[in-house]
Amino acid sequence: MKERVTTGLMLLVGILFIFYINSYVLNFIVIGVVLYFAMDESLKIYKLNQHKNLVLISLVFYTLTYVTNPVFIAILAILVVASVQAYLKAESMRLVLPLIYPMMPIFLLWMLYSQYSIEYLAWLILAIVASDSGAYFVGKKYGKTPFSPSSPSKTIQGVLGGLFLGTVVGTMIGNYILEAPIHAAFTSFLICAFGVFGDLFESYLKRRANIKDSGSTLGSHGGVLDRIDGYLFAAPVLLWALSW
Repeated sequence: MKERVTTGLMLLVGILFIFYINSYVLNFIVIGVVLYFAMDESLKIYKLNQHKNLVLISLVFYTLTYVTNPVFIAILAILVVASVQAYLKAESMRLVLPLIYPMMPIFLLWMLYSQYSIEYLAWLILAIVASDSGAYFVGKKYGKTPFSPSSPSKTIQGVLGGLFLGTVVGTMIGNYILEAPIHAAFTSFLICAFGVFGDLFESYLKRRANIKDSGSTLGSHGGVLDRIDGYLFAAPVLLWALSW
């Protein structure tokens, strides 16, 4: 517990420091590093350990997002890999799975920052951090009713506590940016709700692969994918909400 809290605080301080510097190039590199670890860990989840070239492919396409729309580049990467698989008459199209998740949502994280600003990325991250924290502590103290078979440790009480805290924190940040409290509140709720299912989806994948954590990069917090799963589902939702 102590190690988990300490690591979490260190990660939060690091994120806040990156927010404070707000360097376009540094943020591009940081998200690229996240992409590297997330893709590498996803190969274990999808049982594609022998296809390390997918990590390199994702990084090559990621460099293109620096100068053009990340959505188009993500789709292009998927189509290229799918085309090669079809040409080689592969028995399975599983190689495109890591490009759909986690690569595409990570590209959308970069899109959120590059096409809007660091404030919007902070809105996303801090709302999910608050939601995760609320779910953890409320669930630990009051959790009784299981939320889903995919994650037996997650409880309905914890999820509700996390949604409440995440929505409150997200609304304050979102309203500061948008000056539209209703829009900020509804968007923050969506961010946190999809963040819950992002975490659940990651748990589902790990159970299917019969592994506890996606990796060990972050010590007691597991791998990088274990920490960013909520953001990966929430990023498309925030971009969608901003399009309103």
